[in-house]
Amino acid sequence: MITSEFYNEFNILYNNISSNSAPGLDKYEISVYLTKAQYEIVKEYNGVVNKYQKGFDASDKRRADLKELIVDYKTTEGYDLEARITDNLHSKFFGLPNDVFLIKYESVKYVQNNCSYEIPVKPISLDFFNSDVKNPFKKPNKDIAWRVDISSSSGNYQVEIITDKPVETYHLRYLKYPTPIILTDLSTDPEFEGMNLSIDGRQVEDSCRLNDEIHREILDRAVELAHRDYKENTLQNKVQLNNRNN
Repeated sequence: MITSEFYNEFNILYNNISSNSAPGLDKYEISVYLTKAQYEIVKEYNGVVNKYQKGFDASDKRRADLKELIVDYKTTEGYDLEARITDNLHSKFFGLPNDVFLIKYESVKYVQNNCSYEIPVKPISLDFFNSDVKNPFKKPNKDIAWRVDISSSSGNYQVEIITDKPVETYHLRYLKYPTPIILTDLSTDPEFEGMNLSIDGRQVEDSCRLNDEIHREILDRAVELAHRDYKENTLQNKVQLNNRNN
């Protein structure tokens, strides 16, 4: 769907569900609802309330709907920091791309006796690290690496990879953040002149970049969000909507 189709169909559905009694919405407000609906659906498709749970591969439809978001990333640009969590195992820090939304697969590669080995990475919490780092059957070995998340002072997302052998390459496959759906150029549209509006830092008109098959689902969800917000603005409904973003 192009932006004009999103706009026209949103208004038809919104007016029908509210019997033309709800306040009208401008293109910026509708863009906010469409973007929020898209974000919610992508999270639900992955069965997540955090970055590392699964669900993306549950069906062919889900894979097709979200294939535009899949990014493959490999880097050898690891670095050592004094802030490493342990001196008893190998530790290397890697910076991640700024658009990482949901990590779906990760591994590291190391070389031993002129042979290259690729092993999976297990994300862990600090509590897990503290309880299992001294357990020889659970701590990192030749078959498994650990990942601990850390934020840098610059705000960039980093991970610390903990291994039994020195790491050469970090391999990541992830879903990137979906691009916001914006129905008009917010910087040039006379209706919003001087308001300096943006969505996720963007102002340029842009339609949904996901598979066309998911557009109607996003549209219906956006109408639902708008209807609840304006027509049924109760504390209970607010809590239910906010829980979707936890």
